[in-house]
Amino acid sequence: MRGQSESEIAEALDEVRAHEAATGTPAEAEFGTAEEYAKQFPKQKRRTRGKAITSISTALAVAYVLLVVVLMLVFRVDIRDFVGPVTLLPAAGLVLVGLLAGFLTDYFQPAQRSSAARSAVR
Repeated sequence: MRGQSESEIAEALDEVRAHEAATGTPAEAEFGTAEEYAKQFPKQKRRTRGKAITSISTALAVAYVLLVVVLMLVFRVDIRDFVGPVTLLPAAGLVLVGLLAGFLTDYFQPAQRSSAARSAVR
């Protein structure tokens, strides 16, 4: 899959099938094996919605820790008066919730259907 989205894969397959139908020659004779044909596409990193959620929650946790440090050093405000004795518990909770939300988002996100699959259903 080389990091391609499902729609990009479906588009490439549609082009191969259209070329095969137009020329009458087998796709493997024209394009090589599926593995060889796939190697021509650039390898990309896929960033899922769950990874974005996890990254944002981690960034917010780091921002919270930096805010705590600035408040303690610059303004002499002890954040423990507001969050309890464990200063880093809110940051840890934010990271944990972000990990869980990211995992569940990727786990339950329905797979996108390709245009070929949609047209086959109709």
